[in-house]
Amino acid sequence: MKELFYKYSNQKDLIAIRTPSQKIYYYELFELSYKVSSNIKSLNLSSKYIPILASNSIEFVVTIISLWNLGLVPVPFNIRWTINEIKSIIERFQFEKIFYEKSFYEKITDLVIEKIPIDDLFDNKKLEKNNSKEEEAVVIFTSGSTGSPKGVVHTFNSLSNNVLNSSNALNLNKSDRWLALLPFYHIGGFQIICRTLISGSEIIIPDSLDYNSMKIAIEKLKPTHLSVVSTQIKYLIDNKIIPNKEIKRTFIGGGFFDDELIFKAYNIGWKPVRVYGSSETASMITSASIDDIKVKPNTVGKPFKNVNIIVSDKGEILISSNSLFKEYLLDEKTTKIKLKDGFYHSGDIGKIEDGYLFIEARRDDLIITGGENVNPQEVEQALLKIKGIKEAYVFGIDDEKWGHKVCAAIISDSNLSIDYINNILSKEISSFKIPKEIFFLKEIPKTSLGKIDREKLKMIITNKILR
Repeated sequence: MKELFYKYSNQKDLIAIRTPSQKIYYYELFELSYKVSSNIKSLNLSSKYIPILASNSIEFVVTIISLWNLGLVPVPFNIRWTINEIKSIIERFQFEKIFYEKSFYEKITDLVIEKIPIDDLFDNKKLEKNNSKEEEAVVIFTSGSTGSPKGVVHTFNSLSNNVLNSSNALNLNKSDRWLALLPFYHIGGFQIICRTLISGSEIIIPDSLDYNSMKIAIEKLKPTHLSVVSTQIKYLIDNKIIPNKEIKRTFIGGGFFDDELIFKAYNIGWKPVRVYGSSETASMITSASIDDIKVKPNTVGKPFKNVNIIVSDKGEILISSNSLFKEYLLDEKTTKIKLKDGFYHSGDIGKIEDGYLFIEARRDDLIITGGENVNPQEVEQALLKIKGIKEAYVFGIDDEKWGHKVCAAIISDSNLSIDYINNILSKEISSFKIPKEIFFLKEIPKTSLGKIDREKLKMIITNKILR
């Protein structure tokens, strides 16, 4: 399947990537990648897994393809991770080298690892092609129940199968332009690269992922496709931003998005499609059009072809597909727990009605806020390191802007301020993991088995909010 990603590599009149200031054709993209591959090969890398710390850019895409040329596996890092989070990942997986964008050097300056600026890879050297048939294509990090991000290993087969399975929903061809509004280190963003390479369409990379750059890119570069999370589409709706007439699909994922807002987006002209998927499934595996939602409110739609979804006796959503991940990097135990008898055990709770899938609870060990996965145990551990905090429980509550927002209930024997707590947390965890609300309690209710009584806690917090 790897050859599918190189299908348009000789096209000299087909735009591959456009930014507000430049454009690059498919032939140029691949020619540049072969040159960069030559530079990478000269580094004599001993490991096939190569971390990349960089923002969305043409250079990012070229670097990915250059590693593929050599049979190497890119491992995109979340640029919002703190120094300590990056250090922990590097030590855990024993990475030896990291490619980095110079603006992020401060995050790795003190780390014991060979640091290679991406800019240095783009020096002119002899062009060299490599036709490696290495299967693995990328490692995408995702949060998990252990508190440490898991490395989800995907192959060229799983990535390309996901694109092919979703072809009817995508409605993507060579004349289309996909605006990259999700970071490439997340599967939703990375698959934009794969979809466009396979279809011969164009990636639009805005100057940044902030709202203003998003608005400018939509107005000036006229995309046909968007992938967004709830906070982004809500911004477009609230600010009454009218879509360009070329828009064909706006895919909305990364957590629940209310039907009412879906209809608002539709009425404005965004042509919304609600999707469901995960890092492990190589992004979206179901989709619900506006007509589907009218018939089956709150559905995430029907599975794509080559995707089989069943619900276990306990209500867990189990997924079988040729787009499933290969394994978790260096984690055979979790791989065996999650991949059993050909099915991925998602941890999500749901039901199937007339072939339509409904998500009743997304992984109760995760909080999905603004498209980011937050592991509550990780945040609890960071809180408990703060002197004066005796107990901490982190949870998500519904929020119009974020989908869910991270909140914490704590018991403290000191007079700690929220600003003080947040200041310490900002040095330990990424900003999106920091609780947006902190509730100081005298006691956190527990069951007779010593577990958190979620229902009682929910009532306590609700009463506090209503006061």
